Amino acid sequence: MTAYVSAFDLFSIGIGPSSSHTVGPMRAALDFGARLREAGELDRVAGVRCALFGSLGATGLGHGTPDAVVAGLRGLAPETCEPDDVRQAWVAYPEGASLALAGTHEVPFEKGDITFEPRTRLPGHPNAMTITATDAAGAVVCEETYYSVGGGFIRRDGEEPSLGGRSFPYAFSDAAGLIALCDEHGLSIAEIARRNEESLRSEAEVAAGLDAIWDAMAGCVDAGLHSDGVLPGMLQVKRRAAAIRGQLEEAEADGHRELPGEWLGAFALAVNEENAAGGRVVTAPTNGAAGILPAVAMYWWRFLADSGLGAGNAVTPYGELVGSALLGFGPPACPARQASRYRAMTRSTTTTLSPRRTVAAASDVSC
Repeated sequence: MTAYVSAFDLFSIGIGPSSSHTVGPMRAALDFGARLREAGELDRVAGVRCALFGSLGATGLGHGTPDAVVAGLRGLAPETCEPDDVRQAWVAYPEGASLALAGTHEVPFEKGDITFEPRTRLPGHPNAMTITATDAAGAVVCEETYYSVGGGFIRRDGEEPSLGGRSFPYAFSDAAGLIALCDEHGLSIAEIARRNEESLRSEAEVAAGLDAIWDAMAGCVDAGLHSDGVLPGMLQVKRRAAAIRGQLEEAEADGHRELPGEWLGAFALAVNEENAAGGRVVTAPTNGAAGILPAVAMYWWRFLADSGLGAGNAVTPYGELVGSALLGFGPPACPARQASRYRAMTRSTTTTLSPRRTVAAASDVSC
């Protein structure tokens, strides 16, 4: 088994505020509807209900879990949906309205069809949910239990985890093995990662996919920097990123020096606020950490790219490949292993991966 995880698994486009409590449940509900359709059972369904157990039941309201479930049952995917179609999908569900299961099959539905069971913990995982479809007589047509295991990944009860089952041409189990591969083949970490990706997809597909990830990250930063008001929730927390942007732009317009460090914080805060508001974000590798990579990449893009400074150690739009190579190791290692991991993170080359971008192949990731 390799420690390498594909960039397109690790960095997935979705919505806020939580990869485990929003994106995962939405994917589970989407999968449930797709299974009904594939089994030819969709037309038999006259009702659908969902029980949220453990952590999903305890904190689901604050994370928009029932809204995500309703959106997923309607056939919406976190990668492509409009965030506004998910916000309040359950909270403001109209009384007496039917639900278009899998996007096409209308069934009766009410808010009470989603129940919260915080004191019930299923053995498979704390984040568990069971979705049940019934026919007109109340008999069960299909019932599935899903676990939202973090980072937007889901596992259906009875299925074996599949993420680590892939084989890659450049496989490694730890940072020392990764460095050895680089030395043996004369490749940078980014080149190792790229060749692993191209064993799954064409070069054009890899470039287009990474473009989409970066475009979503950059769009999230921009949206957060230009959004005012308060964040959802009882605390009514005021957004701050837009005000900070205005202060920085005003200071620079008055002839003061650029303030890269302050901009870096503003970029990260912008993403965090968009995530809290249920906006479009990229799990990196979770929604809770989603602000770090786009902020550092935007910092490089704005302050270092044209000058060439930092090309050896910056996180850049194509740094996701390196992040995939480095993330996925086990628990904290001994000092010697940590030292080899530091060497892996600081080894880099500048590689042109598309006509639009010349990027540095390196990343700064935490254990």
